[in-house]
Amino acid sequence: MADLQDTGFFRRILDAFRPQLKLGKGESFAAIDSASSVSGVMVTPEKALKLSAVWACINLRSGLVSTLPFALRTADKNIATEHPLYDIFRYAPNADMNPCEFWQALMTSIDIYGNAFAEIKRKGERIISLEVLDAARMKITRLQTGAVVYEYNERDGTRKLSDRDVFHLKDFTMDGITGLSPLSYGAEILGLQMEANDTTAHDYKNRFKGRDVLVYRGTGQGGAPILNEEQRKKTRKWLQEFSEASAAGKTPILEGGFDLVNRSPSLSPIDAQLLESRLFGIEEICRCFSVPPQLIGHTSKSSSWASSYENTVLSFQAFVMVPKLARIEQTITRKLLSPAERKIYTPKFNTEGLLRASPANRASFYTSMVQNGIYSRNHVRDLEDLPAVEGGDELTVQLNMGTLNHAANETLKRQE
Repeated sequence: MADLQDTGFFRRILDAFRPQLKLGKGESFAAIDSASSVSGVMVTPEKALKLSAVWACINLRSGLVSTLPFALRTADKNIATEHPLYDIFRYAPNADMNPCEFWQALMTSIDIYGNAFAEIKRKGERIISLEVLDAARMKITRLQTGAVVYEYNERDGTRKLSDRDVFHLKDFTMDGITGLSPLSYGAEILGLQMEANDTTAHDYKNRFKGRDVLVYRGTGQGGAPILNEEQRKKTRKWLQEFSEASAAGKTPILEGGFDLVNRSPSLSPIDAQLLESRLFGIEEICRCFSVPPQLIGHTSKSSSWASSYENTVLSFQAFVMVPKLARIEQTITRKLLSPAERKIYTPKFNTEGLLRASPANRASFYTSMVQNGIYSRNHVRDLEDLPAVEGGDELTVQLNMGTLNHAANETLKRQE
């Protein structure tokens, strides 16, 4: 039994109930399945995904990464079709998933738990598959030597995995070993939004509806306008049956001294503030996931002009998605390539795929690249999934363009 006088005993208890920012030597980290909020709501991944803003943000971020073209390129910028990773990332990372599903599963795990894991399966030294693991069942331990060991709960037992056999992607991290969970650190925001949604739903079910009141104006037992217990039971039963959805639109027949008094619904200032707080909660959730609100359909305080929307998309790509893609590329280099291969191959997401949604931008980009001799016409046709044409591999430039030195020499010649 632990010694209660041991100061480390209480520290271990506290650490078990709060997220860890950094993983020290001899310490362990496990994903947090739930987090409490001041509002009293327990935030879990399942509850969080029921919020439309959370669902939309995660679906947007993960879907965008999963649809980007990815390739392993050689030093001369050609696609490394002979490398084992080519088939894995092009056709099937594992027996259950295609590449889009693989990347979406990992990115969703990152947005929920801050970490995503895949077991690296090898045959000899050749990587043959990447099996996605549930982040909620993974425990990370940093030994006193500094080495990192992974323990995965298979429900029928726990098995240990070495750092070499785990493809580990992290979100925002402070120690380079574990990622911080957006749901854990955004629990207060999510809890308040859940509580506001539940309160609003209750109000719509009860207070926001017009309430019909039955007033008894007859003579009850003893000559007083009061019903006896048996009459109350019959009245409540009749009222409950008449309030069912199947009785909607029907007109009741009142007798025996009953009058129907209608009370119209009203929206108090408190109710109005509640509805406004729900809109503010959506913006807070978007801020947690670094997603502009208009990209998930929340346009109450943002411009819907095409130019403004386009600039928002470009900013989102540049400041949010590009850093995330760079982190994935560097992790692939470190975990899936040998030291010798790192000098030859470079993993790369083709962000030009982001231009597919805008034909005008795509055409302008291709025109600029071809006219300046950067892309060949066949390269552009390949990006558009079109067959190559004869002579399309030649790089071309505009004839009226030249260097400043050349222009100066031509001027001197004319003057002579």
